Amino acid sequence: MEIRCSSNKLSEGLQLISNVITTSTTKPVLQAVKLETVGNMLEMSGTDLEVGIRYLVQPEKIDKQGSVVLPASRLIGLLREWPEEEVSLKAKGTTCHISGKGCSFKLAGYDPAEFPTIPSFKEESYFEIDAEKVGEVIRRTAFACASERLRHTMTGVLLDVSGEEIKMVATDGRRMAYGKEKIDNKGGVSCTSIVPLKGIHQIPKIAANASSPVKIRLEETYMMVKTDNAMLYSQLIEGQYPNYEDVIPKEASEKITIDSSVLAAAVRRAAFLTTEERHVVRLKFQKGSVVVSAETPEVGEGEIGLDTEYTGKDVELGINPDFLLDALKALGDVKVKLAFKDGNTAVTLKVGRDYVYV
Repeated sequence: MEIRCSSNKLSEGLQLISNVITTSTTKPVLQAVKLETVGNMLEMSGTDLEVGIRYLVQPEKIDKQGSVVLPASRLIGLLREWPEEEVSLKAKGTTCHISGKGCSFKLAGYDPAEFPTIPSFKEESYFEIDAEKVGEVIRRTAFACASERLRHTMTGVLLDVSGEEIKMVATDGRRMAYGKEKIDNKGGVSCTSIVPLKGIHQIPKIAANASSPVKIRLEETYMMVKTDNAMLYSQLIEGQYPNYEDVIPKEASEKITIDSSVLAAAVRRAAFLTTEERHVVRLKFQKGSVVVSAETPEVGEGEIGLDTEYTGKDVELGINPDFLLDALKALGDVKVKLAFKDGNTAVTLKVGRDYVYV
Protein backbone atom coordinates (compact mmCIF):
# COMPACT_ATOMS: atom_id res chain seq x y z
CA MET A 1 0.00 0.00 0.00
CA GLU A 2 1.28 3.45 -0.91
CA ILE A 3 -0.76 6.61 -0.22
CA ARG A 4 -0.44 10.30 0.51
CA CYS A 5 -3.07 11.75 2.84
CA SER A 6 -3.91 14.75 4.97
CA SER A 7 -2.48 14.20 8.45
CA ASN A 8 -5.52 15.97 9.93
CA LYS A 9 -7.94 13.60 8.17
CA LEU A 10 -5.99 10.59 9.40
CA SER A 11 -5.87 11.94 12.96
CA GLU A 12 -9.60 12.66 12.96
CA GLY A 13 -10.44 9.12 11.92
CA LEU A 14 -7.94 7.55 14.31
CA GLN A 15 -9.30 9.51 17.28
CA LEU A 16 -12.80 8.24 16.48
CA ILE A 17 -11.65 4.64 16.15
CA SER A 18 -9.55 4.83 19.31
CA ASN A 19 -12.81 5.03 21.29
CA VAL A 20 -13.46 1.34 20.64
CA ILE A 21 -9.90 0.00 20.72
CA THR A 22 -9.08 -1.75 23.98
CA THR A 23 -5.80 -1.49 25.88
CA SER A 24 -6.67 -4.18 28.42
CA THR A 25 -6.07 -7.20 26.23
CA THR A 26 -3.34 -9.76 25.70
CA LYS A 27 -4.01 -9.67 21.93
CA PRO A 28 -1.84 -6.91 20.41
CA VAL A 29 -3.90 -6.89 17.18
CA LEU A 30 -6.91 -5.62 19.20
CA GLN A 31 -4.82 -2.58 20.17
CA ALA A 32 -4.23 -1.82 16.52
CA VAL A 33 -5.94 -0.02 13.64
CA LYS A 34 -6.26 -1.42 10.15
CA LEU A 35 -5.65 0.86 7.16
CA GLU A 36 -6.90 -0.47 3.82
CA THR A 37 -7.49 1.11 0.44
CA VAL A 38 -10.99 0.57 -0.94
CA GLY A 39 -11.26 1.93 -4.47
CA ASN A 40 -10.25 5.59 -4.22
CA MET A 41 -10.80 5.73 -0.45
CA LEU A 42 -8.82 4.74 2.63
CA GLU A 43 -10.77 2.73 5.20
CA MET A 44 -9.60 2.76 8.82
CA SER A 45 -11.03 0.25 11.27
CA GLY A 46 -10.69 -0.84 14.87
CA THR A 47 -12.51 -3.24 17.19
CA ASP A 48 -12.47 -4.89 20.60
CA LEU A 49 -14.61 -7.73 19.17
CA GLU A 50 -17.75 -6.38 20.89
CA VAL A 51 -17.77 -2.95 19.22
CA GLY A 52 -16.12 -1.95 15.97
CA ILE A 53 -15.86 1.13 13.73
CA ARG A 54 -14.98 1.50 10.05
CA TYR A 55 -14.20 5.04 8.86
CA LEU A 56 -13.58 6.29 5.31
CA VAL A 57 -11.08 9.00 4.39
CA GLN A 58 -10.34 10.52 0.97
CA PRO A 59 -6.54 10.38 0.46
CA GLU A 60 -4.71 12.95 -1.65
CA LYS A 61 -3.33 10.13 -3.80
CA ILE A 62 -3.25 6.32 -3.89
CA ASP A 63 -0.21 4.93 -5.70
CA LYS A 64 -0.67 1.30 -4.70
CA GLN A 65 -3.62 -0.58 -3.24
CA GLY A 66 -3.15 -2.64 -0.09
CA SER A 67 -3.53 -2.78 3.69
CA VAL A 68 -1.52 -2.59 6.88
CA VAL A 69 -2.29 -3.06 10.60
CA LEU A 70 -0.44 -0.72 12.98
CA PRO A 71 -0.43 -0.11 16.76
CA ALA A 72 -3.04 2.59 17.26
CA SER A 73 -1.48 4.47 20.17
CA ARG A 74 1.88 4.86 18.41
CA LEU A 75 0.32 5.98 15.12
CA ILE A 76 -1.99 8.45 16.88
CA GLY A 77 0.90 9.85 18.93
CA LEU A 78 3.11 10.22 15.87
CA LEU A 79 0.47 12.05 13.84
CA ARG A 80 -0.39 14.28 16.79
CA GLU A 81 3.14 15.67 16.60
CA TRP A 82 3.28 15.66 12.79
CA PRO A 83 4.60 19.04 11.57
CA GLU A 84 3.10 18.96 8.07
CA GLU A 85 -0.36 18.89 6.54
CA GLU A 86 0.39 15.79 4.49
CA VAL A 87 1.86 12.39 5.34
CA SER A 88 3.09 9.56 3.11
CA LEU A 89 2.47 5.92 4.04
CA LYS A 90 4.23 3.04 2.29
CA ALA A 91 3.41 -0.40 3.64
CA LYS A 92 5.04 -3.69 2.77
CA GLY A 93 4.12 -6.81 4.71
CA THR A 94 3.75 -5.84 8.38
CA THR A 95 5.99 -2.76 8.18
CA CYS A 96 4.94 0.78 7.28
CA HIS A 97 7.23 3.67 6.31
CA ILE A 98 5.76 7.00 7.41
CA SER A 99 7.44 10.05 5.95
CA GLY A 100 7.18 13.74 5.29
CA LYS A 101 9.48 16.63 4.49
CA GLY A 102 12.66 16.11 6.49
CA CYS A 103 11.41 13.15 8.54
CA SER A 104 11.03 9.41 8.11
CA PHE A 105 9.80 6.64 10.42
CA LYS A 106 9.46 2.88 10.16
CA LEU A 107 6.66 1.39 12.25
CA ALA A 108 6.27 -2.35 12.85
CA GLY A 109 2.74 -3.73 12.67
CA TYR A 110 0.82 -7.00 12.43
CA ASP A 111 -0.38 -9.39 9.79
CA PRO A 112 -3.61 -7.97 8.27
CA ALA A 113 -4.95 -11.54 8.04
CA GLU A 114 -5.05 -11.66 11.85
CA PHE A 115 -7.22 -8.56 12.14
CA PRO A 116 -10.86 -9.38 13.07
CA THR A 117 -13.49 -8.91 10.37
CA ILE A 118 -16.00 -6.13 11.03
CA PRO A 119 -19.30 -6.88 9.23
CA SER A 120 -20.54 -4.60 6.46
CA PHE A 121 -23.85 -2.73 6.63
CA LYS A 122 -26.60 -4.46 4.67
CA GLU A 123 -28.96 -2.04 2.95
CA GLU A 124 -32.11 -3.81 4.15
CA SER A 125 -34.45 -3.82 7.17
CA TYR A 126 -33.16 -0.58 8.62
CA PHE A 127 -34.65 2.72 9.77
CA GLU A 128 -33.32 6.26 9.57
CA ILE A 129 -33.12 8.99 12.19
CA ASP A 130 -31.89 12.58 12.06
CA ALA A 131 -28.21 12.72 13.09
CA GLU A 132 -28.75 15.55 15.57
CA LYS A 133 -31.85 13.94 17.10
CA VAL A 134 -30.19 10.57 17.70
CA GLY A 135 -27.37 12.33 19.52
CA GLU A 136 -29.85 14.24 21.66
CA VAL A 137 -31.94 11.26 22.72
CA ILE A 138 -28.81 9.27 23.63
CA ARG A 139 -27.34 12.17 25.61
CA ARG A 140 -30.59 12.57 27.50
CA THR A 141 -31.01 8.89 28.43
CA ALA A 142 -27.78 6.84 28.47
CA PHE A 143 -26.40 8.43 31.65
CA ALA A 144 -28.94 6.48 33.77
CA CYS A 145 -27.51 3.03 32.88
CA ALA A 146 -26.26 0.77 35.67
CA SER A 147 -22.52 0.35 36.14
CA GLU A 148 -22.71 -2.85 38.19
CA ARG A 149 -22.22 -5.96 36.08
CA LEU A 150 -24.61 -7.83 38.39
CA ARG A 151 -27.46 -6.00 36.64
CA HIS A 152 -26.30 -7.07 33.22
CA THR A 153 -29.28 -5.95 31.12
CA MET A 154 -29.33 -2.57 32.86
CA THR A 155 -25.77 -1.80 31.74
CA GLY A 156 -27.20 -1.07 28.29
CA VAL A 157 -29.83 1.17 26.72
CA LEU A 158 -33.12 -0.30 25.55
CA LEU A 159 -34.11 0.58 21.97
CA ASP A 160 -37.82 0.04 21.38
CA VAL A 161 -38.64 0.57 17.69
CA SER A 162 -42.21 0.57 16.42
CA GLY A 163 -44.02 2.48 13.68
CA GLU A 164 -42.44 5.89 13.09
CA GLU A 165 -40.93 6.19 16.55
CA ILE A 166 -37.95 5.00 18.57
CA LYS A 167 -37.98 4.95 22.36
CA MET A 168 -34.76 4.77 24.38
CA VAL A 169 -34.74 3.77 28.04
CA ALA A 170 -31.95 3.55 30.60
CA THR A 171 -32.18 2.57 34.27
CA ASP A 172 -30.00 1.35 37.11
CA GLY A 173 -32.95 0.21 39.24
CA ARG A 174 -33.10 3.44 41.27
CA ARG A 175 -33.73 5.97 38.50
CA MET A 176 -34.91 5.83 34.92
CA ALA A 177 -34.51 8.02 31.84
CA TYR A 178 -36.94 7.73 28.93
CA GLY A 179 -36.89 9.53 25.60
CA LYS A 180 -38.43 9.15 22.17
CA GLU A 181 -37.85 10.57 18.69
CA LYS A 182 -39.41 10.30 15.24
CA ILE A 183 -37.81 7.96 12.69
CA ASP A 184 -38.21 7.16 9.00
CA ASN A 185 -39.17 3.51 9.14
CA LYS A 186 -39.82 2.54 5.52
CA GLY A 187 -38.46 -0.93 6.30
CA GLY A 188 -41.23 -1.52 8.84
CA VAL A 189 -38.77 -2.39 11.61
CA SER A 190 -40.40 -3.44 14.89
CA CYS A 191 -38.15 -4.75 17.67
CA THR A 192 -36.63 -4.19 21.09
CA SER A 193 -32.87 -4.47 21.62
CA ILE A 194 -30.45 -3.72 24.46
CA VAL A 195 -27.31 -1.93 23.27
CA PRO A 196 -24.27 -1.86 25.58
CA LEU A 197 -23.19 1.57 26.77
CA LYS A 198 -19.91 1.48 24.84
CA GLY A 199 -21.80 0.83 21.62
CA ILE A 200 -24.52 3.42 22.19
CA HIS A 201 -21.96 6.13 23.01
CA GLN A 202 -20.29 5.74 19.60
CA ILE A 203 -23.44 6.67 17.66
CA PRO A 204 -23.34 10.44 18.39
CA LYS A 205 -19.59 10.43 17.67
CA ILE A 206 -19.88 8.94 14.19
CA ALA A 207 -23.02 11.04 13.53
CA ALA A 208 -21.47 14.35 14.64
CA ASN A 209 -20.61 15.55 11.13
CA ALA A 210 -23.18 13.56 9.16
CA SER A 211 -25.01 15.54 6.48
CA SER A 212 -27.73 12.92 5.98
CA PRO A 213 -29.89 10.78 8.32
CA VAL A 214 -28.27 7.95 10.26
CA LYS A 215 -29.19 4.40 9.23
CA ILE A 216 -29.67 1.83 12.01
CA ARG A 217 -30.11 -1.91 11.51
CA LEU A 218 -30.94 -4.19 14.44
CA GLU A 219 -30.34 -7.92 14.17
CA GLU A 220 -30.92 -10.59 16.81
CA THR A 221 -27.42 -10.35 18.28
CA TYR A 222 -25.91 -7.12 16.94
CA MET A 223 -26.56 -3.54 15.80
CA MET A 224 -25.19 -1.80 12.72
CA VAL A 225 -25.16 1.99 12.28
CA LYS A 226 -24.15 3.80 9.08
CA THR A 227 -23.43 7.46 8.36
CA ASP A 228 -21.91 9.27 5.36
CA ASN A 229 -18.37 8.06 6.04
CA ALA A 230 -18.54 5.72 9.05
CA MET A 231 -20.02 2.40 10.08
CA LEU A 232 -20.48 1.10 13.62
CA TYR A 233 -20.90 -2.49 14.72
CA SER A 234 -21.98 -3.41 18.25
CA GLN A 235 -23.01 -6.67 19.83
CA LEU A 236 -26.27 -6.57 21.80
CA ILE A 237 -26.95 -7.58 25.41
CA GLU A 238 -29.07 -10.68 25.83
CA GLY A 239 -31.74 -10.81 28.53
CA GLN A 240 -35.04 -9.34 29.66
CA TYR A 241 -35.19 -5.60 30.23
CA PRO A 242 -37.41 -4.28 33.07
CA ASN A 243 -40.91 -3.16 32.08
CA TYR A 244 -40.22 0.56 31.91
CA GLU A 245 -43.85 1.53 31.31
CA ASP A 246 -44.82 0.20 34.74
CA VAL A 247 -42.16 2.37 36.38
CA ILE A 248 -43.60 5.71 35.25
CA PRO A 249 -46.09 6.88 37.92
CA LYS A 250 -49.62 7.17 36.58
CA GLU A 251 -50.93 9.35 39.41
CA ALA A 252 -49.22 12.66 40.11
CA SER A 253 -51.63 15.20 41.55
CA GLU A 254 -49.03 17.92 42.19
CA LYS A 255 -47.08 19.64 39.41
CA ILE A 256 -44.64 22.50 39.08
CA THR A 257 -42.72 24.00 36.15
CA ILE A 258 -39.28 25.49 36.80
CA ASP A 259 -36.08 26.45 34.96
CA SER A 260 -33.70 23.48 34.99
CA SER A 261 -30.65 25.74 35.48
CA VAL A 262 -32.21 27.49 38.49
CA LEU A 263 -33.14 24.21 40.18
CA ALA A 264 -29.75 22.65 39.38
CA ALA A 265 -27.84 25.57 40.90
CA ALA A 266 -29.83 25.30 44.13
CA VAL A 267 -29.40 21.52 44.35
CA ARG A 268 -25.64 21.79 43.76
CA ARG A 269 -25.26 24.27 46.60
CA ALA A 270 -27.31 22.19 48.98
CA ALA A 271 -25.37 19.05 48.02
CA PHE A 272 -22.18 20.58 49.47
CA LEU A 273 -23.67 19.96 52.91
CA THR A 274 -24.29 16.25 52.33
CA THR A 275 -21.99 13.31 53.00
CA GLU A 276 -21.58 9.90 51.41
CA GLU A 277 -23.56 8.37 54.28
CA ARG A 278 -26.25 11.06 54.23
CA HIS A 279 -26.46 12.01 50.56
CA VAL A 280 -29.91 13.57 50.43
CA VAL A 281 -31.28 17.01 49.63
CA ARG A 282 -34.85 17.93 50.49
CA LEU A 283 -37.27 19.81 48.26
CA LYS A 284 -40.16 21.42 50.12
CA PHE A 285 -42.97 22.61 47.88
CA GLN A 286 -45.34 25.22 49.25
CA LYS A 287 -47.55 27.85 47.70
CA GLY A 288 -45.42 30.32 45.73
CA SER A 289 -42.04 28.72 46.44
CA VAL A 290 -39.83 25.67 46.69
CA VAL A 291 -37.16 25.40 49.36
CA VAL A 292 -34.10 23.27 48.61
CA SER A 293 -32.26 22.24 51.77
CA ALA A 294 -29.75 19.82 53.28
CA GLU A 295 -28.86 19.03 56.87
CA THR A 296 -25.99 16.87 58.09
CA PRO A 297 -25.17 17.04 61.84
CA GLU A 298 -21.38 16.80 61.44
CA VAL A 299 -21.28 19.23 58.48
CA GLY A 300 -24.00 21.81 58.86
CA GLU A 301 -27.27 22.87 57.29
CA GLY A 302 -28.54 25.25 54.65
CA GLU A 303 -31.51 26.13 52.49
CA ILE A 304 -32.20 27.98 49.26
CA GLY A 305 -35.60 29.48 48.55
CA LEU A 306 -36.87 29.72 44.97
CA ASP A 307 -39.92 31.72 43.93
CA THR A 308 -42.33 29.67 41.83
CA GLU A 309 -45.95 29.61 40.71
CA TYR A 310 -46.66 26.41 42.66
CA THR A 311 -50.25 26.34 43.93
CA GLY A 312 -50.58 22.74 45.16
CA LYS A 313 -50.49 21.24 48.63
CA ASP A 314 -47.39 21.30 50.81
CA VAL A 315 -45.14 18.36 49.95
CA GLU A 316 -41.57 17.55 51.03
CA LEU A 317 -39.36 15.19 49.02
CA GLY A 318 -35.97 13.64 49.82
CA ILE A 319 -33.86 13.04 46.69
CA ASN A 320 -30.34 11.87 45.89
CA PRO A 321 -28.84 15.09 44.46
CA ASP A 322 -26.62 13.22 41.98
CA PHE A 323 -29.63 11.59 40.32
CA LEU A 324 -31.47 14.89 40.01
CA LEU A 325 -28.41 16.78 38.75
CA ASP A 326 -27.61 14.10 36.16
CA ALA A 327 -31.11 14.44 34.70
CA LEU A 328 -31.05 18.25 34.72
CA LYS A 329 -27.60 18.31 33.08
CA ALA A 330 -28.75 15.94 30.34
CA LEU A 331 -31.78 18.13 29.59
CA GLY A 332 -29.82 21.36 29.31
CA ASP A 333 -31.26 24.83 29.96
CA VAL A 334 -34.99 24.22 29.53
CA LYS A 335 -38.25 24.44 31.42
CA VAL A 336 -38.90 21.17 33.28
CA LYS A 337 -42.10 19.94 34.85
CA LEU A 338 -41.85 18.12 38.16
CA ALA A 339 -44.79 15.86 39.00
CA PHE A 340 -45.39 13.98 42.26
CA LYS A 341 -48.15 12.69 44.50
CA ASP A 342 -46.64 12.91 47.98
CA GLY A 343 -43.36 12.58 49.83
CA ASN A 344 -43.39 8.78 49.73
CA THR A 345 -43.74 8.14 46.00
CA ALA A 346 -41.48 8.64 42.99
CA VAL A 347 -41.06 12.06 41.41
CA THR A 348 -40.95 12.54 37.64
CA LEU A 349 -39.29 15.22 35.52
CA LYS A 350 -40.76 15.89 32.10
CA VAL A 351 -39.85 17.98 29.09
CA GLY A 352 -42.74 18.04 26.65
CA ARG A 353 -44.11 14.60 25.85
CA ASP A 354 -40.87 13.06 24.70
CA TYR A 355 -38.63 12.96 27.79
CA VAL A 356 -39.44 11.54 31.22
CA TYR A 357 -37.18 10.94 34.24
CA VAL A 358 -38.22 8.96 37.30
